[in-house]
Amino acid sequence: MKLTYFFPLVLFLLMYGFGFSATPSISKANLPNWIRQSSNQPKALDLADISDGYYYERIEYQVNLAEQTRFYRDVKVLTEHAGAEHAGQVTIVFDPQYQQLIMHELFVVRGGKHLDRLDLGKFEMIASESELSRSIYNGTYAAYFLLEDLRKDDKIVLSYSLRGFNPVFDNRFADTYFLQGYEPFGLLHVNYVVPKTRSLKFKTFKGAPTAEQQDLGHAVSYYWDIAGTDHVETEANMPIWYPTRQRIECSEFSKWSDVAKWAGNVNPIPPLVAGGKLYQFSERLWQESKHDSVVYAQKVTDFVQNDIRYMGVEVGEYSHRANNPEKVFAQRYGDCKDKSVLLATMLRHKGIDATLILANTYEEYGLDQYLPSPFAFNHMVVRLSIDGRRQYIDPTIMNQGGSFSERYFPFYGKVLEVKAGGVLQDTEKVLSGTTRVEEKFKLRRDGGAQLDVVTIYSGSNADDIRTYFKQTAKNTIDKSYLEYYQGFYKGLVRQTPLTYQDDPVRNIFRVEEHYNMHSFSEIEVGTNRRSISVYATNLSSYLPTISDGRLTPIALRYPLSLEHDIYIINPDGIPVSPMKENEFMDRESYYYGKNIVTINDTLKIAFRLGFHDTYVKAEEVAAYQSDFADKERFFSSAVYLDDDGLVSGSTTAHETNGWSVFGFVVLLGLFTWLVVTYYHPRRASTLIPVYDEMRYDRIGGWLVLLLIALCATAIRVFYEGMLRLFFTQQMWDTLDYNVGVHPWLYAGIFMTMFVGNTVIFFLSVYAAYLLVKRRDIFPQTLFFLLMFQLAVVLADVVLTYTIFREQQAEADDYSEIVRAISFALIWSLYLFHSTRVKGTFLVQSDQVAQAEALVAPALPSIPVSVFESTDNTSHGGGSEHDVQRDN
Repeated sequence: MKLTYFFPLVLFLLMYGFGFSATPSISKANLPNWIRQSSNQPKALDLADISDGYYYERIEYQVNLAEQTRFYRDVKVLTEHAGAEHAGQVTIVFDPQYQQLIMHELFVVRGGKHLDRLDLGKFEMIASESELSRSIYNGTYAAYFLLEDLRKDDKIVLSYSLRGFNPVFDNRFADTYFLQGYEPFGLLHVNYVVPKTRSLKFKTFKGAPTAEQQDLGHAVSYYWDIAGTDHVETEANMPIWYPTRQRIECSEFSKWSDVAKWAGNVNPIPPLVAGGKLYQFSERLWQESKHDSVVYAQKVTDFVQNDIRYMGVEVGEYSHRANNPEKVFAQRYGDCKDKSVLLATMLRHKGIDATLILANTYEEYGLDQYLPSPFAFNHMVVRLSIDGRRQYIDPTIMNQGGSFSERYFPFYGKVLEVKAGGVLQDTEKVLSGTTRVEEKFKLRRDGGAQLDVVTIYSGSNADDIRTYFKQTAKNTIDKSYLEYYQGFYKGLVRQTPLTYQDDPVRNIFRVEEHYNMHSFSEIEVGTNRRSISVYATNLSSYLPTISDGRLTPIALRYPLSLEHDIYIINPDGIPVSPMKENEFMDRESYYYGKNIVTINDTLKIAFRLGFHDTYVKAEEVAAYQSDFADKERFFSSAVYLDDDGLVSGSTTAHETNGWSVFGFVVLLGLFTWLVVTYYHPRRASTLIPVYDEMRYDRIGGWLVLLLIALCATAIRVFYEGMLRLFFTQQMWDTLDYNVGVHPWLYAGIFMTMFVGNTVIFFLSVYAAYLLVKRRDIFPQTLFFLLMFQLAVVLADVVLTYTIFREQQAEADDYSEIVRAISFALIWSLYLFHSTRVKGTFLVQSDQVAQAEALVAPALPSIPVSVFESTDNTSHGGGSEHDVQRDN
């Protein structure tokens, strides 16, 4: 009811204030004598391309710059009776502030006869105000006429002129016209009559033909006379700026600096009136800011953004001219240019450099390809500079929080400085906001669950949600949040009312919800297994659905950074069986990911989605389609439950898998038999050279540390790899519940890691035994163990990232890699370079020693006197061998 009474009142007051108490009138006249006649005949169209029961046989648009007149003519042909409903309504929109509507023709052609229907008395003048939904009053009217007695195959001929150009452009002209539509035309005739004293530049886009010219003596006619135009197919979710239709542009502004100069003349930044109310208010803010320019700029911005409500009166010249700042301050409302000029005026009052900026909220890309023209822009903002630091401010954004220097400014592509010599500038794509959703499903043994939801908005997302909460009734918000979850989970009821906390200083907005679900699980069709399904559809809703074979870019709702974490928690701290799924993809325009891990009694399912740009390029559409071919499946997850109603595997958390223990023992026995039979009796290889004679008859030096390291490796592998993982039943349960990887591939990797850990354990124990016995095959055995252990660790990491598509290694992964590489490098270098190793490990196997004893020749006996002589010459000092042995 409030809106019902409010808008008519506003319209009445505005119309009265601007002198529109009288209804605009229309007149009638013959066809202008300056219009050009087409030399072509309309082309027959394929009716299969026609909708709404009618088509345009002819469309004419002609402009006379000297007469400031636009001439329109169209001929519509009814192909079906239903066409009368759409084609029979004549609506002509114009601005009576500077335009006169002159009717020329309105008749129906039926059976070769012209039936005149032009009766000015039957036209109704209606305030159209098509932009009221945007709080913009533009003062336009619509001349409305409803044709009677229309039949199939009738032709409706309408022609009229709009005389008068908006004076705000200082008698300079600019225009845009599309040469194609989304349905074909039988004939299109466009004509610009330009006096030779004026220079109007033309530019064509999307392969449009260039203009033909005709010298009229005092003027030149630039025209397009096209018999039959092709229709253009359109696709949903295309960027607004992406060109699909041929168009022409013309402008008397030769360069962008001309547009900047014009805009500066139309919207000067005036000094404040000394002693006026705005002057006094600005002085008060300056005192409150303690003469700090940054603090003052923030206070002024807050005032203009939040206390000057957005509402524009864009009548006549005020479509591009701002109201005086004193007036805007007094009335407490204004559109983008009103608010921008007010902001810049207040900033300049205290010596802060402030520049008006023209922007286009739709043309994120390609605006620099336009002809310079005021119509290239539809928005105005401010750029300020304090101590050499520039910052853009959009005064139409409300309730911005956080540090002033980090306030969000939308990506508007190219913008134009409103100053002498102003040029196009680039704005940056800034991702300043994140939305994080945490849903915790706390399972109960009765089959129900408690759902606690925390949603944290930061940056620009906090700005948006803050405005939503301030402008929307609390009960409405509470109901919408409840209905959202009830759409996914049956039997969900609110436990406590929704609560929120706003921290504008840090710019964080936190919303909490609490619900109860009496029954959470359901029986899966086909398997008859009990399961629960969780969803992150708030992510998938941001991804446009596209058709196969699409060739055009896809618009994205930039900026976007969403995190959605779902926790399914078992009661009583009962552990969850290990599960693993990880997928992450980072494309040029977007990224997404899904990760499933278990943390004690909790199954965590994390989703990520974000956009790097405002659109997906045409050449990346195929990848987008492949990535999100089944987005609803990707952004949801089904989890199986055990008979006890808990997350699958929870009942086996403390059970031992007997077959894994048996397999471990069997493998150890097999390895022992193979080593004892084929390897242990062998002679050492020449891989690591040793001395000919033994110099050390006991283990010492760094070998003691190596022995400890081997024992520690065996203990760690047995405890962490076997006891805590492979010997547990819940680890083997992952073969049934792992998702995202082919079962056979996952099982192969699983068994390979099991055998690899068993080999490392066996070799560590065996190498420790060889070290103690000082066997000659120890160095080569240890070297093989080091290389095998390094290969197993690297294979585990590589396979994990490749198979499960993990993109970021965890701290434990880095630690394991560094430990394996360091262990292998240090001890390998020690094996090859240590004299202790080369002089210690010379003990051969009994079989090798016996074989060499049988083939060795008998040594001659040495007289005792020789030893006595040796002892005497050495003065009782002992042999070199004895000295080395003691060392």
